[in-house]
This record gives sequence, structure tokens and C-alpha cells, in this order.
Amino acid sequence: MTALVLLLAGLASALPVLERRLVGEGSSARRAAAVAAGTGALVVVGILLARGPLGLSAAGVAVAIAVPVAWSAWDALAPAEWSGPVSLVAIVVAVGACAVLAAPVGTSVARACAVVGAVILLGVPANGLVSAVLELARGSQSSAGALRPLVAAMRGGRWIGPLERILILLLAAAGAQAAVAAVIAAKGVIRFPEINKDQDGRKAEEFLIGSMTSWILAALAVAAVSVA
Repeated sequence: MTALVLLLAGLASALPVLERRLVGEGSSARRAAAVAAGTGALVVVGILLARGPLGLSAAGVAVAIAVPVAWSAWDALAPAEWSGPVSLVAIVVAVGACAVLAAPVGTSVARACAVVGAVILLGVPANGLVSAVLELARGSQSSAGALRPLVAAMRGGRWIGPLERILILLLAAAGAQAAVAAVIAAKGVIRFPEINKDQDGRKAEEFLIGSMTSWILAALAVAAVSVA
């Protein structure tokens, strides 16, 4: 069941992007219809997977219906700045519950579904959670406004972060733990000259907070795939 949750959550997180690409800035009715159609398609896919290759019971069918519907509803109703992060945290809780309550399917199909879902979730949704953590960290400092220019200087993290998390996931899934350690070490070495020029330490703090949050998400994805 963990694999199904990961896959459907990942696909549901991509629905708003597809909706914007297909509908653009059209009427709200057209956008709502596009999201509803996409959600319905995910429900059908989830039910077919649950009753077919994954061989899940009625509980799996319920998950196949609930995950895309709940994600789409929350994304539509929640404040934009928090909808993605809260959704990702909810998925972490749901995956943890599935890992405890449901036995892993353990097939190659389940593992593939889990990897696909985790890869999607480690992209834009994970970026939103990392950004939310950084915003909280900035808000806790009296000179938070001074951190704004640093964000522009390290904006490449929007691409580096997802690629790094996905690489860690794939390497860990392949059993290459030494390569995972090398990737983490290489990031610090590459960033060191830039961070070393920072006199007051703010850029170093932001780098560490963002990187550690990103690594934690990658580790959670590895754990989720392992119990699929």
C-alpha cells in the first residue's frame, strides 16, 4: 500500500503543473474541470493498480480513491504558500502509517511505483518544504531581511536540490551507500569557496539548514521505497 500512496501522491502533485500548462490562465471553471478530470483519471489508475498488479484489498482501493482526491482538494482550498509543504508532511505520515499497518507488497511492480512516486515528490513538492523551513529559519532571526539577497545568490538550489535528492534516492536504492556519502561531501566542497567569503555566517547557516532538510527528505524517500 505504501507504493500506491507514493505513486498517487506524486502524480497528484503534478496535476497543478499540468493544469497550468494545458489551461493556462483560463476561467476558473475550466481550471476546476481540468483538475477534476485529472483527479478522476488518477482514481481510475489507482483502483486498477490496487486490484491488478499490486493485489491490494478493499483498503487499497480506498487509498486509491482518497489520496488523489484529498491532495487535489487541499491544493485547491489551502493557502498557496503552505499547501505543498503540508501535503508533503501529510504524505510522510500516511506512508509511515502504511508501513506500520500494512505488509509490504514486495514485488518489482510495487518497488517501481514507489520509486516513481518518490522521484516526483522529491522535486517541486520537496522544494516547497525546504523553502518553508528556510522561511521559518529566517523569521527567527532579527536581521531576516538581510538574508534576502543571499537567496538570489543561491537560487540554483531549486535545480540542484531535486537532482541531489533524486540521485541520493537512486544510489541508495542501488545499494551504493559510499556514493551517497561522496555526493554529500562533494556538495560541501563545491559550495565551500562561496560560503567561505561570507563574513557573518548567514549564507553558511542557510546552506546547512537547506541541505540538511533536503537530505532528510531524501532519507525518508529511501525508507519509504524500502517498505514498499
